[in-house]
Order: sequence, then C-alpha cells, then structure tokens
Amino acid sequence: MPASAASANLRIAVIGLSGEEVDWTAKLAGRGVEVVVIQDVRALDAADVQLAVVFATADRIAELVPQITVDPSHPPLAVFVDRGIESDRDAQVGLLKILLSGKREWERTFDAILDPIMVLNGQGRVIRANTQMARVLGRTIQEIHGEPYSALLGAAVGTGDRFPGEPPDPIADSLADGQCRHVETRYSRLPGLHEISVSPLSEERPEGLVVILEDVSERRDHQERMQRSNRLSDIGQLAAGIAHEINTPLASIALRAESLIKAAEDPQLRAIDSFKNFSRYLKTIDEEIFRCKKIIGALLEFSRTRRPEVRDTDLNQLAEKAADLVGHQIKLKQVTLSVALEPALPHVTADDAQLRQALLALLMNALDATASGGQIKLSTARAQDGMVALTVADTGVGIPRDQLGKIFTPFFTTKPVGQGTGLGLSACHGIVSAHGGEIRVESEVGIGTQLTMLLPAARRTGAA
Repeated sequence: MPASAASANLRIAVIGLSGEEVDWTAKLAGRGVEVVVIQDVRALDAADVQLAVVFATADRIAELVPQITVDPSHPPLAVFVDRGIESDRDAQVGLLKILLSGKREWERTFDAILDPIMVLNGQGRVIRANTQMARVLGRTIQEIHGEPYSALLGAAVGTGDRFPGEPPDPIADSLADGQCRHVETRYSRLPGLHEISVSPLSEERPEGLVVILEDVSERRDHQERMQRSNRLSDIGQLAAGIAHEINTPLASIALRAESLIKAAEDPQLRAIDSFKNFSRYLKTIDEEIFRCKKIIGALLEFSRTRRPEVRDTDLNQLAEKAADLVGHQIKLKQVTLSVALEPALPHVTADDAQLRQALLALLMNALDATASGGQIKLSTARAQDGMVALTVADTGVGIPRDQLGKIFTPFFTTKPVGQGTGLGLSACHGIVSAHGGEIRVESEVGIGTQLTMLLPAARRTGAA
C-alpha cells in the first residue's frame, strides 16, 4: 500500500456525484475512513484508494467502465450505484446503508466505553481509538490515527519498586510475543498510574493489539489510606496496652518524688554541701514525670474507641472560636491568620469538643511550621459526596514527600526534640475517623502544608 494511505484505515474514492448522492460523502467519511471526490475517472489510478463508489446513470457507467484499467497493483471498483436500473440500485444502496449502519453502531459502542481504548496494528500504530482516549491524550481522533502508540503515551516508566518483576512496557512485549497482559504501569505522557490490559487481535501471530487503559491512581490512594488506617488502628491498640502498663508505675514514682521534694526542704539537709542541688534535681524529676503522664494521656486519647457525644455542630462557629483561641499566639509570632468561611455551610453531627481539640492541634502545628511574616488560612467549604471540609493551610517549611505517609503515626514528629510528642496529628486522625471522616494532606517543602478534615454533613429530613 502507498505510504499516503497508511494513515487512514480505509481510503474511498467517490465518482460521479450528483444531487441526492452528495450526502454520501459525509456518510462514508469518519473514523478511520477517508473519502476522496474524483471528478474524472482517469484520475483514479493516482488516487491511492482501496474502494471506489460510482454514483451515475446506466449510460454514464457505460461510459466510465471502459476507461478503467484493472491490474494487480490497482484495487478494483467495489460498488456501482446504478440509478437507471431500479432493482440493482436498491440492492446496492441497501448494501451501503447496512455497512454505514454497522459503522455507526460500532463507533457509538466504542465511544460509550469510559476507559480509553485503542487498537494497534502489528507495527504499534493506532488504527482505532475511542473518544475517551482522544480526551486523555488531549488530541483529536484524526490526529491519533496512524501514530505510533509510543509517541502518544511516551516512554514506559514502570511503577517504581512496587512490582519489580513485571515488564516496564507491556504493550511492546505483547507486540513482540502476541501474549495477553494485565499489569499496572506508568507512561511519561499520561498522568497517574494506569492498569493496562493488552489483548492480541489474533492468536496465530501478533497482527495487532487491543489496549485498554484504566486510571487506578485514585483507587490506589484509597487502598493506601485504608492500609494506613488499619496500621494506625493496630498501633493504637498496642499503644493503649503499653500506656496502661506504664501509667501505674509512673503514678507511684510521682507520689514519691513529691514526698522527697517536701523532705528536701529540711534546713538541716540543705546545709549539707552534697545536698545543695538535691531539691532542684527532684523538681526536674517531678516535671519530667508529669510530662510523661501528659504524653501517655494523649496516647490514651488517641487509642480510645468511645463513641463521640454527637450533636448538631456548626463548623463555621467552631472555626471562629478556634481562631480566637490561637489568635494571641499567632500575633506574637507575627504570623497572619485569615479566615474564609462558606455561607450557609451544612452542619455536621459531631462531638464539638473533640473537633475543637483536633482543629486546635492543626492550627498549632501550622503555627510551629510557619516563620515570622508567614500566613495561615483557616477555611470551610462544601466538598463532594455530601462532605464538609475544614482546612488549615500554612506557608511554612512543608513536609518532605517521603514523610507524608508517616505524619499520622504516633510519636512521629518533624519538630526538634522536646518541642513535640508526635501525638497531635495521631489524635486528630483518631477523632476524625471516629466521626466517619478522613484527613487529607498536601505539602511541598519550602511552600507550605494544607491539612483538610472531611466530615459527613448532617442529614436533614422533613419528618425530623
């Protein structure tokens, strides 16, 4: 086949148009079909067509046929539409209608599939594609046809070390061996992670492939969040047991430390040189014991599974009160706090005391991460799927990407030693999860962090 015909699946010549047959040009043209109008049949040899359709009277056909030379290098005319012989014309027009009806049905079915699909020939060039594939690639279907798939999708970059044993480019491997494949991989010109299903058009030899791409990035994120929630639940149960075991001896140590502090006030004891610092050391011990008890209390709060004392809660009012509580500390650090509340925000059914605790923890974390002159934004908004969003965003130092998955883990903190217990975000996660919501985090080092609490809006009915 000439190179000029390679870009289209079928090239048709239409000859002898007149009146009512003009619309056949538009009907025949379409995805994978190119129509060329020829006024003079003598130009047919140079047209590089695979099919010719002649619209003419019987007399005109008799004039045209003797002028056509049919040889092995030239495709013959396939359809003659004879307007002079009624029975033949009806049969031939009926054949075209059947072909066009099948073509339209195939295109509608192909385009109704939500996942991007393309059909490749044996050389890896696109011979079919649905509208979803064109939409994902940001190109028209006409621009896709005839292009190598590698030029459209980019280089296969695999999935990191998640599936180290799987091939980096399943399409190329299936073109080589004609085997089916169903793997997850990434391509440089496609956003996100895709599940690639590759099926050969023929079992005998790799004549072509059907390739289906499904974006599984969101599903993978959901799975990772569920796994993280399960890990946090296990850690919470373990932490609760450890905290209860440690709490009892700490209480005994604290009681005896207080008794020693009182005894150390004896003037006779203080007169001894070796006991000059005794009282100060005991006070340090006492302070550190109560710091440990505070950490254990927060840990127990994180691991507690009690049901929240729910009531109708206005997140806008909650946000305003929390902003007032931290407003003085924010001003002292010379950080700007802005509050953006969506009017008529749906209420949530929640334990407002627990939500206030979680929100204050997020605000204090944002303040710790933000330098003087920075900004913190507190906002509320409606979210998808009947959820309400409460967001704290800062212009602080940000969180490295490799640490984002750890921030809700108990005792994990990016703060200097002694400035954080690593339980604030863990407690927030427990509170929000108990309310049927989730916390989402977005962060970039040097730009800032955004933490969003998503909570289900309260359901209201007429009867209620």
